Amino acid sequence: MIRLTSLHLVCAVAIGLWNAPVWADSLCAEKALQTAADAQLKKAEDLERAGHPREAYAAAAKLNGDCVSDSQRQEGLQQRTAKAIGAEEEKKARPGEAFEWYVRAKAGADAGRMQRKLVETKPNDINTLSHAIDFFSQQNDTAQEQAMRAHARKNVEHALAEEEKRFASFTKDSLQELGRAREWAYYAQAGEDRIRARASQRGDTLAAEDGRKFLRLAISYYEQADRPDGVKKIREKARMLAKRHEAKGEGEIAAEFYAMAGDDKQAETVQQQTEQRQAQVEEGRKKTFKKEQADLEKALGF
Repeated sequence: MIRLTSLHLVCAVAIGLWNAPVWADSLCAEKALQTAADAQLKKAEDLERAGHPREAYAAAAKLNGDCVSDSQRQEGLQQRTAKAIGAEEEKKARPGEAFEWYVRAKAGADAGRMQRKLVETKPNDINTLSHAIDFFSQQNDTAQEQAMRAHARKNVEHALAEEEKRFASFTKDSLQELGRAREWAYYAQAGEDRIRARASQRGDTLAAEDGRKFLRLAISYYEQADRPDGVKKIREKARMLAKRHEAKGEGEIAAEFYAMAGDDKQAETVQQQTEQRQAQVEEGRKKTFKKEQADLEKALGF
């Protein structure tokens, strides 16, 4: 009798467990939340059928993804509506916004088309090109990635042409154009050697000058060319010119050359001596002026 009762109890428990709702494998805490999520999904689908993709996407985004019965239905709706919104943005000639929506839609081909459009719209914007290269690299689209790098190589050539024009001007300062060429070369994965050679050439040209501005530029060009020997040569020349100007009593110029030579202590010493001399000269001028004024007043009988 006891065995029979136990058997009945086991069967009763098993039947009860079979009929009871099981949530062990669900992230949803309550059945009511699942019902609400399914209702929200249906509302989003109704908005999609009514031709309101933005509202449909927003409604789908609000529902509890852990509780919706059919997550594939939700994902499909969001991808469809995101692609529809992307198409709307594309028609409005807003490729940046269209790209973002196409990415949400997981529409790789459409997103890639927008990246190309963005580069066409802003061919000289390095950030736009870098984003395109990153996107195609992540998509493993080697052909498009190389097409973007080819575009960067064209911009390297353009920047070097602009650098040549700028260096031919009276300022001889083409560092900005050279820097732009180097930025493009990073994404082009080509041209770095040419840029260093160009910088080295500019440094050699300016190293023959004696002016402070040109010699400072020469140092900058040599640094761009990774030529410490060139920088050392300019600093040695600057020290020689500093001593020459110091001997002439041109302290301010000498101090600048000492600073260029990397001898900040001597530059400060010469600058202080120059300021002291200037102060003495000014004091003497004031005394002379006062004496002349007193002599004039005496002669006039004041």
